[in-house]
Amino acid sequence: MIRVLHVIGAMNRGGAESFVMNVYRSIDKEKVQFDFLVHTDKECDFDAEIRELGGRIFSVPSYRVLNYVSYKKALTQFFQDHPEHRIVHGHIGSSAAIYLHEARKQGRYTIAHSHSAFASVSPSGLAFAAASYPTRYVADYFFGCTEEAGIRRFGAKIVRESGRFSVVNNGVDLEKYAFSEPQRQRKREELGVQNRLVVGHVGRLTYAKNHSFLLQLFKELHTLDPSFYLLLVGGGELQDKVESEIQKLGIEDAVYMTGSVNDVPAWLAGMDLFVFPSHYEGLPVSLIEAQAMGLPCVVSEAVDDMAMVTDYIRRLSLKDSMDKWVLTCMEMALCRDNAARENYRLLKNKGFDIKDVAKYLQDFYYSHLTVGVK
Repeated sequence: MIRVLHVIGAMNRGGAESFVMNVYRSIDKEKVQFDFLVHTDKECDFDAEIRELGGRIFSVPSYRVLNYVSYKKALTQFFQDHPEHRIVHGHIGSSAAIYLHEARKQGRYTIAHSHSAFASVSPSGLAFAAASYPTRYVADYFFGCTEEAGIRRFGAKIVRESGRFSVVNNGVDLEKYAFSEPQRQRKREELGVQNRLVVGHVGRLTYAKNHSFLLQLFKELHTLDPSFYLLLVGGGELQDKVESEIQKLGIEDAVYMTGSVNDVPAWLAGMDLFVFPSHYEGLPVSLIEAQAMGLPCVVSEAVDDMAMVTDYIRRLSLKDSMDKWVLTCMEMALCRDNAARENYRLLKNKGFDIKDVAKYLQDFYYSHLTVGVK
């Protein structure tokens, strides 16, 4: 058995974190075990499950630029103390050039993984780009959820010419997310929405997911047809802001917020339409899960082409009129009974079965155990 170290911010319910956990649950743990180096000392959503699966969680201080010396020292000490991690798989981009450099110095094989194609021109976005830029000269290998995500983070030369880049799909457990009519009816009865059109969204309450736009859109839908009901699955730092906006719009009786949950398939089963108006994305795990469940989807243009798997998905620009979004949502909501029930083959053929993704990564890790540092 080999131990792979995943370096990440905190193991809460975000896209990258959910992807890693999906892989972890599916990989052959008699051959590969995961440990996690996180940048927090707080207990996170997935920590208990990680320990149950046999993983260990280590922490270092968050990187704040001004603490460069102490951050680097902590990493040096960590890799000296833990020679068992022969492969280091990095998911946090802002400090990847530092921790992957320290890992390579001590003979580890290093992987940098890009989970988003977003490139911001804000001060924080430019600072992130500058901090992460040297990663392309440090890592041994590069993964991206899409080719565009790789180009944004590592540059076109790495992605298209180096031979050291691969797209790794954000796979899901297709069997777990297969449509089930009894499951759908149980969740709808539990919510008391048997005769309503349930619009759903799964994602952390963060700026990226654009909940303000979603709430405005739902307000319009609910005004036109009071049978519309909104289901928001997920928690996050903007929960108070989202709750305040719901109150201001006067739609609190037609919105249900679940907070952080661990039974996403059941909540998806109760929906009629999945709406995903993100400001920016990579290849969202939750959108793949929604399509696996057979849900019609309306998404923003931030969603990559690779995520457009089924026939029941429509992509609009955030610059399009609200009327266009409303009309599209109303049309797609009526497709629930016609949406494909057997999406397993479609998603599997396009590489989204987590069992196949886990097997690919397992084979990759083993094949690079003896690769020397360049």
